Amino acid sequence: MKGALDGLDFRMFRRLHKLYFLFCWLVVVGLAGILYQHRSLFYPLVDLEDAFRAREGLEQKKTGELTGKVTRVLNGDMFVLRDEHNRTYTVRLTGVDAPDYPGTNRSELHSALESRTNLCRLILSQQVRVELTYTNESRGALGLVYLGDTNINALAVETGIARAAREQMNGLPLKDRYALIRAERKARQNAKSECRMSNAEGNPNP
Repeated sequence: MKGALDGLDFRMFRRLHKLYFLFCWLVVVGLAGILYQHRSLFYPLVDLEDAFRAREGLEQKKTGELTGKVTRVLNGDMFVLRDEHNRTYTVRLTGVDAPDYPGTNRSELHSALESRTNLCRLILSQQVRVELTYTNESRGALGLVYLGDTNINALAVETGIARAAREQMNGLPLKDRYALIRAERKARQNAKSECRMSNAEGNPNP
């Protein structure tokens, strides 16, 4: 009799153990699903870690400031600035890379022209401030460009004018690298939203 009860207790224990194990797995799967649905909450931390790792390419450091009027936009990440002493500088937005003008590829040419046009709309004939990170004897410069309080480098990435170029972020302050990488994520999110809207308009519900 005692042996039968012991066997029954053991079988009951095994069943309870299996149920407990199944319950734990269901909890884990449920939590994983919740975390996946709210994964955007972790994007800032992911982007911060990405910013920490952006240490390749030409090492830059802030060397001064330059202010003046944008007189010409050369492409989506480069422009000519004239300062108060009537000296001109060719400035490139650091940490970003815009489409280049190709030889014969019409699609790439269209992208390059569109990028230049959009940067023109932002800064042409505007007074800007450049936090210089590199200069040469020919008055060429790399820098972080501000129109008022607006970071033009980050805005160019966020609006699709240029892409974030991690190989050009070495030496930039962490906050600036982070701003560029966050802008890149916003650009991807904007592109996805536009794609969904386009698909919805192309396939209206009956």
